[in-house]
Amino acid sequence: MRVCARERVDRRDMAEPDRRRALVWKDSWHHIRRLGLVALCAAVTAVPAAVPAALPAQQRDTLPRRDTTRADSAQRPFVRGGVYDKPFQTRLLGRTAIGGYAEAHARYERTAGVAGDAGFEVKRFNLFTSTRVSDHVRMAAELEFEDGAREIKLEYAAIDLRIHPALTLRGGMLLSPLGRFNLSHDSPLNEFTDRPLVSTELIGVALSEPGFGVLGQFGAGRRARVTYELYATNGFHDGLIADAEDGTRIPLGRGNFEDNNGSPAFVGRVSWSPAVGYEIGASAHHGAYNTFRDEGLRVGARRALTIGVVDFEARVLGVQLSGEAALATINVPEGLRGIYASRQRGFYLEGLREFGRGWVRTIPGSTFAAKARLDAVDFDAGLPGDSRSQVTVGLNFRPTRDTALKLDVARGRSRDRFNNPAERFALLASLATYF
Repeated sequence: MRVCARERVDRRDMAEPDRRRALVWKDSWHHIRRLGLVALCAAVTAVPAAVPAALPAQQRDTLPRRDTTRADSAQRPFVRGGVYDKPFQTRLLGRTAIGGYAEAHARYERTAGVAGDAGFEVKRFNLFTSTRVSDHVRMAAELEFEDGAREIKLEYAAIDLRIHPALTLRGGMLLSPLGRFNLSHDSPLNEFTDRPLVSTELIGVALSEPGFGVLGQFGAGRRARVTYELYATNGFHDGLIADAEDGTRIPLGRGNFEDNNGSPAFVGRVSWSPAVGYEIGASAHHGAYNTFRDEGLRVGARRALTIGVVDFEARVLGVQLSGEAALATINVPEGLRGIYASRQRGFYLEGLREFGRGWVRTIPGSTFAAKARLDAVDFDAGLPGDSRSQVTVGLNFRPTRDTALKLDVARGRSRDRFNNPAERFALLASLATYF
């Protein structure tokens, strides 16, 4: 009480001008505080509503979309598992999406009764990005680190200019539409540890080529559609013969990053899909592979490589079926005919049946799957030998749709050019996931 009384006496003793200035300052401070609170509340309320309207259209359309890997998605992907159908992409600054996948193998192989490869391998680590530059321009790329980064490859890097759903211009490092598997071969999506023989040994998956062309899709009824891709590319080079010690090997002609003959190759694919999960496609690749022209001067005969592929996917009685068949013709120099093949062929057919959803109670969305695949490739259709065939069976476990644990058992037979057989056995396990 004494303190309060003393304070009141002090205030009374204050000079009159000082007391008035103190009262004015106090009232002003209260007004400033009220105005600040009002402004802050107005800003907090207005910002969320103003941001979407302030963003340009090209940035608003980069907001996260539904995962198009689901069959019931309202937005149907151009190719399931293709360039713009990647799950678990993280968006940076609303425009660029990044993601990737990783794959690890455990292998034991035996050929002709002799133990071969055995051990563990970090098979692939891939990074991919996609950017919606505007409503009509998109950019995507994929970088692959293979075999523990011993091989680093720019698998895809292309720009799309979308004029209409039926017409998009594309240029850059392209995945050639030579069979559906080359367009959709990510390890977490593939049901087997090893890729099909016809895809790796004849077509050369992953087949990337510099090129330019068009793609698009048309409606063909209430649910059906037709898609197409057509590109001009650099094609293959003569390494498919010059670098092949065991006869013609088309994958050795990949990597023609600077056209070796100034003559473009052409590759295209057309597919018809009556519904999601059902599709049949036909594709072809044709072009010169040798250097027959140098600086505008003709220095030799033009020799062409032609590859034709048919592919399909369907679901029958709960079994997911897919396959491809390929036929290649090579114009071999006359002096090498009989040593190098002028015709090659191959196919694969696989089936998978899911079961056991929720059997693992700690992972209620998990599934198991039983699978089988038949592979065959003939490196020289003019000989009884120089071929390879294989049957693979196995079991998969998927804790989610984007992660797979695969167990495979493969038995096969290969024949050399003199038709001598060699039995092959492989026990494979792998783990692959998107991220």
